[in-house]
This record gives sequence, structure tokens and C-alpha cells, in this order.
Amino acid sequence: MTSRGSSRRVSASADRAGAARIGAWLIVALLIPRVMRMFCPEVWVEDDFYLESAWLVSVGMRPYLDFVHPHMPLLEWIAGCYLKLFGTSHLSIEVLNEAAIFAASLLSYSLARRVAGRPTAIAASILYAYSSLVFRYHAYERESFIAPLIILGAIVALDDTMPAIRQATILAVIFFVACAIKLTAVIPFAVMLAFVAVAHRRIAGAVVSGALFALALAAFSALLYRLYGEEFIFQTFVFHFLKGRDTAGSIATYPRMILDVLAPLFVLGCWRVFTYRAFSRGVILVLAIVAAEYAFYGVLSPTAWGHNYLEVIPFIAIVAGIGATALVRAIEGLIAGEQEPRQWKLVAGGTALIAIFLIRITPIVNENWLHGAIYGFGFVPRAEISQLADALRAASKPGEDVIAPSFVCFEAGRRELIRYPETYGVYREAKAEYDRDGFFAARRRLGAADFFQLISDTRRFWTNQMRDAIAGGKVPAVIDDSPIQLLPLVLVPDDFLSSNGFRVVLTTDHFRLWSRTPAAGVTPNQ
Repeated sequence: MTSRGSSRRVSASADRAGAARIGAWLIVALLIPRVMRMFCPEVWVEDDFYLESAWLVSVGMRPYLDFVHPHMPLLEWIAGCYLKLFGTSHLSIEVLNEAAIFAASLLSYSLARRVAGRPTAIAASILYAYSSLVFRYHAYERESFIAPLIILGAIVALDDTMPAIRQATILAVIFFVACAIKLTAVIPFAVMLAFVAVAHRRIAGAVVSGALFALALAAFSALLYRLYGEEFIFQTFVFHFLKGRDTAGSIATYPRMILDVLAPLFVLGCWRVFTYRAFSRGVILVLAIVAAEYAFYGVLSPTAWGHNYLEVIPFIAIVAGIGATALVRAIEGLIAGEQEPRQWKLVAGGTALIAIFLIRITPIVNENWLHGAIYGFGFVPRAEISQLADALRAASKPGEDVIAPSFVCFEAGRRELIRYPETYGVYREAKAEYDRDGFFAARRRLGAADFFQLISDTRRFWTNQMRDAIAGGKVPAVIDDSPIQLLPLVLVPDDFLSSNGFRVVLTTDHFRLWSRTPAAGVTPNQ
């Protein structure tokens, strides 16, 4: 008995040591893409006004009142404090964003292990960490901060050993924080409340959690209303219904342009689950979250912005991890000499499925390769951004407004004259119609309009302000948008700038800086 007990203890100790080694190597494997992305010489520029909005908050400007902000402001408050402590630069804010992604990678492992075991957890966390969509949104994206909170919520929701009231309270707190960053986090929260009520038979707990969440969000909204007034209500809750929509007919199939290798492995994972009836509580919760997120972003509120799918990518990766693990095990079995027909079918069918998807259905070269980027690794050189920022600082004074892309203004620490031009004109039009005719009339006219056409139709709101500022000597420097950007909007005619005393003082590969007077430290182009 003593010998047998000793052997068991040695075996358990060896298992723990082996698990620790695997854990250490996995942490390294998950850190590598985050560090590698930060040292990549190119930046992916998209949603760059949110970079500037974080900086604007750090220097005392107010969301809703000093710039358009169609979200809750908690992330901007946090990021603003972070920038005051660590300085304003792409690398600085990227460290914060990549830390959130790394946390989501670790939490994906933790959730996947509870759902389908350690091998699937390893595969899922790696698939998430090395996703091209995650590489793409490396700089600063609010969904990067939402994802770890949603995963953490799922881990809590799965724990049926936790006292019901504690579980309800923790879920309410997690999703209050998530919704104080982005309100769409309420979608997976609703799924988790239903799961807790049905799977754990904790109906009272689900009701209590929902009530605590609602009270916290209402109290936070009341605080924001006191701080920012009606503009907070309009921009956060009303504007979403008046800003138009992407009317392209292929929005429901948009995920095929961003998921690449995750898609075939997700299908393989679903096949594995349904074929073997592996419907554990964890699998059901993960699939329900994926279904609910797609129902919202693909059908109810269709969107062709890839960042919206960042919050569901970890859950797609978990199901994809189930498929990847099944495929790897089948290959290992064949290598070991096993000749089961089922393994041959899985290897042959899985390999063919992946090939068909990556060639035709969800191509590996997709939207994450735009403008010469490779696998989401960016298309605007960091060195060019630094050069432009240095020149813009030299051509303007702190506190002066300039006309330049948001990501350059952020790096330079300069205020953009028209903050968020993509949305500014649409916001002004929507607010005018809402004030004049009421919500329902404005909704009928604007709700179903094409978002991009609305941007074009309402550009007068900001083009006129820009022209007046240039002619009136209110801006010392101008950098037009470039075709390298995903949605170039601000294009000031050269002759108008020249006639108002501006001349080009810097030309880079993609941009030109116009200055009213030669700036100190900037050598004018010849």
C-alpha cells in the first residue's frame, strides 16, 4: 500500500510538472504574436479617431460636447488616464491594447479547458492569438477590451459550484463594465442569463443579475446625463438608429472575408460536436454566444466593419479548436499505424474542407490583406507616421486646431479641427432632423439610408467649416487624407490651399503636409 501510494504521488507530481511546463511554453507562444505585432514596422489604420478621442480626454476635452462619441465613455476615461501616465504614441496605446488581447488569449484557454479539455484549450488560445483579425486591430479597438470581459463572464456563468447570489453579482459587475465600454456587450450577457436560468435552474439568480446590471447601468447613465446632458442621450442611444446602414447585399456573408482559417476549423468543430452529440453545457453556451452575436451583426444590425466581430472571435476559436484537435488526433493515429476508416475519412475530409474554404469560401487572402498588408500586419509605415507627427508639431502650436488624419493628430498631440469627419456630418443631419421632426420621422428618412451615401450627402457640414478655417487663418497646417486609408474623406484642393498662403513643406510616400508659413525644423520641399 505504501509503495503504491508513493507511486501515485510521484505520478501526480510528474503530471503537475508537465502541466506547468506546457503552461509556461503556452504563455510564451501567446506572448510572441503580441510582441511581434508591436515591433512590426507597419500600422493598420482604421477607426483611428478613437485613438484621438482617448488623447482628447487625456487633455481635458469632453466626449459628446467637444467631439462626437457614439459610445459609453469608460474606455476613453481609462485610456486617457493611461496616456497621461505613459505618454501619447502608437506604441504606448498599443501596449494597452495588446495587453487586453493577451488577457483574452489566456482567458480563452481557461474557458476552452472547461468546455472541451486541455488540448482544445491550447488550440483555441493559439488560434485566437494568431488570428489575422486580431493582428489587424492591434493599435486601439474597444472590442479588444470587451472580449476578455465576455470570456470572463462565460467562465463565471459555467461555474455551477459558485453560490447563486455571488454568481449573479459577479456577472452583473462584469457586464456593467463591458457595457460601459460598448453597449452591444448586452447580447452575450442576455445569452448567459438565459443559460444560468435554464442550465443551472437558477431563475432567481438570473433575474437578480439582470436587475443589478440594469440598476448599475441606469445609475451610470444618470451620472453621464448630469455631466454631458442631452448630447449623451442622443449620441449614445438615439444616433445608432439614425445613422443609416450598410446596404450592400452581402453583409450576411461578410464573415467570410475576415475569418480565413478559423471558418473551416469552426465548421469541422461543429461537425464533431453534432456527430458525436458532444453537447456539454460549455459547448452549448459557446455555440449560443456565437449564434447570438452573428444574429445581431449579420442580420438584425448588419455591419461590414471587422472590429465588431472581435468580441466573438474567442468563441469561434474554441469551436475551431475542437475541430483542430480532432483533426490532429486523427493524423497522430494514422502516423502511429492505426488504420481505422473513420480516421482516414476525418483526415481526408478535413484537409479537403480546409483547402476548399481557404481557396474559395473564406480565402486566406481577404480583407485583412488590404493595401498591401499581409495577414493583418498593417500598411502605413510607423516611420512615416513619426515623420508626419514631428513635422506637424513643428508647423503648429499646442492648442491649435489642424486639419490632418486622426492617427497623425494623435501621434503629434494636436487637435483635429473636425473631429470624426466620418460621422460628424451624419450626426449633424440626424440631430437637426431629430430636433425638428422627432425620432420616428428622422428614423423613417435616415434609418434605412446607405451609411456611405449619408457621409457623402452630409459632408457640407464639415467641408464648409474647413474652408472657412483655412481662409480665415484659423489652422496653421493641413494634411489631406490619402488613398492608402480605408475611407479617405478629407481632400482640400491644392489651388485653394495655395491661394490662402499654404505651401507644401513635407512630402512622404503617402501624405503631404501644407503649412501657412515655413515651420521651424521642417525643410520646405523644393
